[in-house]
Amino acid sequence: MTDDRFRKRHLDCTGLDAKQVEDLATHLCSLQRDIHFWLGDLARHAKNHRMTEQVWPEWVSPGLIARCEGVAKAYPSESDRESEATYTQYMQNASKPDRLDRLNRITEAGLTSDESRQQSTEKGRWLLAFDVNYYVHRFFHSGAGVEAGSGVANWIDRLVERFKAKGLTDAVCCFDAPDNHRKALTADWEKPYKPRPPKDETLSQQLTVVRELLQAKGYLCVSVPHMEADDVMASYAEQFSGNVTLVTQDKDARQCLSGTVNMLLDVEWVEDETTGEVTPHEKWVTAKQHTEEGCTYNSTHITGITPDQWPEFQAIAGDSVDGIAGVPGIGAKGAMELIQQFGTVAAVVQAADTDECGLTEKKRQSLIAFMDQADVTMQLVKMRTDLDVPWNTKIV
Repeated sequence: MTDDRFRKRHLDCTGLDAKQVEDLATHLCSLQRDIHFWLGDLARHAKNHRMTEQVWPEWVSPGLIARCEGVAKAYPSESDRESEATYTQYMQNASKPDRLDRLNRITEAGLTSDESRQQSTEKGRWLLAFDVNYYVHRFFHSGAGVEAGSGVANWIDRLVERFKAKGLTDAVCCFDAPDNHRKALTADWEKPYKPRPPKDETLSQQLTVVRELLQAKGYLCVSVPHMEADDVMASYAEQFSGNVTLVTQDKDARQCLSGTVNMLLDVEWVEDETTGEVTPHEKWVTAKQHTEEGCTYNSTHITGITPDQWPEFQAIAGDSVDGIAGVPGIGAKGAMELIQQFGTVAAVVQAADTDECGLTEKKRQSLIAFMDQADVTMQLVKMRTDLDVPWNTKIV
């Protein structure tokens, strides 16, 4: 088969017989299967050697390159890529701890990409994952004091009972571990992660109380050494075989939103003016709503950032709540515009290095200097999704 049949976005099929069509189809499908891995390997090489953004054509999507890089990183060796699964199936399972076993099962069953996607979501199961630390802190500082633990436990129990009528099947209560691996990452920084005073002794007692009460009610309570409740929730969001609702107002969790994961931000009880009946009005957010409608972040309204891009945005914008500085002089609005344009932190920094970001010289130098701490900052803002968590989440 000669190369002169190939044109830009056009294949000359004139005169091809059945055998030539079969051979060419096999050849092209093989290329299509492998090309994304090759792009990912090239992206990893370019990043590791700090090559400029100019290695990629200006018309290529930074998001595509980032996705290819992520999949290549998940399967770094040739032996990891020996499965006959499709690239989509490799990508679907890239963040799973048992990804190679999953791919083997998929190929043994002869599943297409659509079939494996459908099988990965077990119909009829719905998990509520609660950020218990967040709500105990919220109740405690709003005046509940020594009643915070019982108040949160009763609130969780009422919410679960009400949602069981809507099809809820599973629940998990997520807690921070006493130690925090992110603090260790920034121990030598001038402004370390979450620089807060020691926790109030009464508040610590309420965290113990709420766990005991929830366990007595039959709920699974989970904490993982060195990890935050955020990481536990994100691991359930990634690994649960069904739909997941993250019950939290923490904006960090928006990176977990997907076609099967949403967030419950609040429940407001509203009285009907005519009947006097009081009914709950839940405030949900989906991946689509997050991207299109956005949210307020550091006093700035942010839109157009996908859940996958959310930690990239946070790394540049910083997080005043968690003490993450971000890039000096950029701010939330600037970070939004940069991620909308370039897609990733790495691409933004490379654009700054080649003076293609359209910023002032001072801001450009801030971005270049940020490269030294970009990797650690991404570890601060990006939740872990690969934790080994228990699965006895079903409720009765």
